[in-house]
Amino acid sequence: MNNPPANMGAIIKSVRQEMGLSLDKVAMRTGVSKAMLAQIERGESNPTVSTLWKISTGLRITFSRLLETTSTDYHVMPLADTPLVEEDEGRMILRNVFPFDPMTGIDYFHITLLPGCHYESPSHANVYEEYVLVTKGQLLLVIDEKEYLLLAGDSLRFKGDANHAYINPSDEETVFQNIMKYL
Repeated sequence: MNNPPANMGAIIKSVRQEMGLSLDKVAMRTGVSKAMLAQIERGESNPTVSTLWKISTGLRITFSRLLETTSTDYHVMPLADTPLVEEDEGRMILRNVFPFDPMTGIDYFHITLLPGCHYESPSHANVYEEYVLVTKGQLLLVIDEKEYLLLAGDSLRFKGDANHAYINPSDEETVFQNIMKYL
């Protein structure tokens, strides 16, 4: 992950302590090693998207809570200034445009897939539904082994706990919006 929020480790530690969990218990719940969790909490490691999803799911918190920044003022934020997470050797770029809001129960992500990207997403036990809208290029979305080819302007929704993969099958950049509705 590039440019993680400076307080990500503090957020994880705070959530862990609020829940009365040791690093060992969090490791068991998430499948992320105790050593890695400790490094993330201390800000010594930049976790991947997969690691963040494991932590989010294991702690039953929203993904965007891990990317929170503290601000209550209204202001325009250029996409380039939103926190970004890279996966699949930099071919997947995820930006949390609108972090989780308990009133709406959603996260809103802007995702770019470079040519050749094939990202296997872990199922999300804490996500009720995912909504995908392709705004540029084409996206091959594989859900429980069934393939859906989405072109710019196409959308699809599916259960968040389904196994799924995001694939850019073209030589062009793919951009899509992803909304997650939490349980």
